[in-house]
Amino acid sequence: MTSELKTRWPVAVLAISAGVAAAAAIGKVPPALELLRREYSLSLVYGGWIISIFSALALATGAGFGTLADRIGARRMLLAGLWVLAGAGLTAVLVSAPLALLLTRVLEGAGFLAVAVAAPGIIITASAPQDRSWSLGLWSVYVPAGVSLAMVTATLVLDGLGWRGLWIIFALVSVVLALIGQWLLPRNTRSFSPGPLRGNLVATLSRPGPWLLAGSFTAYTLMWISIIAWLPTFLIGQRGMAVASASLLTAALVAANIPGNLLGTWLLRRRWHGGTIAALAALIMGLSVFVVLDDHFSDILRYGSCLLFSCTGGMLPAAILGTSRLHAPDSQRIGTVNGMVIQGSHLGQFAGPPLIAMVVSVQGNWESAQGYMVGCALATLALSWGLRRVERRSLLSRQPK
Repeated sequence: MTSELKTRWPVAVLAISAGVAAAAAIGKVPPALELLRREYSLSLVYGGWIISIFSALALATGAGFGTLADRIGARRMLLAGLWVLAGAGLTAVLVSAPLALLLTRVLEGAGFLAVAVAAPGIIITASAPQDRSWSLGLWSVYVPAGVSLAMVTATLVLDGLGWRGLWIIFALVSVVLALIGQWLLPRNTRSFSPGPLRGNLVATLSRPGPWLLAGSFTAYTLMWISIIAWLPTFLIGQRGMAVASASLLTAALVAANIPGNLLGTWLLRRRWHGGTIAALAALIMGLSVFVVLDDHFSDILRYGSCLLFSCTGGMLPAAILGTSRLHAPDSQRIGTVNGMVIQGSHLGQFAGPPLIAMVVSVQGNWESAQGYMVGCALATLALSWGLRRVERRSLLSRQPK
């Protein structure tokens, strides 16, 4: 009896590691994009699609992938995602046409989605009830950890191995994780969800919690990705910084999200409501942008505020992912909820960079983006507060009477 209540940390760590490897497929492209453009004679627009096809795919199919994971089982979905990531990465090394390269990115996006929707179910099943907030909070580090790891690795290997060497490294990482998972993951990791795919999706969409989760993540990502995406351009164009230095500063900014993830996880362990943590993150992010986007402050102070912005913002993914299970119709539809959260996140990633670019282009300076960023923070705050109310009702309904 006692052993059944212990968390199987090797299984949970493997699932988190798979998420990090999947997210590395996002972060490996921006540092290598100029090499890809030169080799394939890509236009700036085509190069942009190489980056954003991930977000377009996730935006269109996130909830569907989540429902599929609920239907066929998380173990099968996660392993399939890792093998697709490996196969697509190795295929990209061999292709010689821009369209084929773009298609491999579509496949990598599908592999990423499969891992991202399946891993939380594996983590929940592997975790004892008292550890679930902690383990799911740790899961929230997978995107910043994977993206920053890929950016740092790219800085170290691109000059010597080129973009193909970078692709091979992360493809082999996926292969190793898939082989370990084949051996380590229990075959009954998730019970399959009953009923047709459409019925499972409708049952989730009819609840307010998943919409609030996805909306909060969208508003948060609109802010966070806008800073991450345009910081290199600002540092190189406005401050004359070298590409490598700008890439490392951006990678550090992404990595700063991780301590915030851990802080949000710790607050969940302290019985804070997820909506409260998300609201606190939105408040601090909204205040910090007044320094980030004000040219009157020194560059050191502005970059420090960027780090504060990213670090405190990291509390929100921990809060959302750590409590998403509370908003599923039952334990067998968690993948669908996480699919909606991923869709919300990638809606922000897809729309954030062009929106802030439009604001800056019309107004002519970066300070003009303050209103846009504060508006996103206020939207996150309002959605988070609504989420807190729904979460409290969900917790009360689960208490024994």
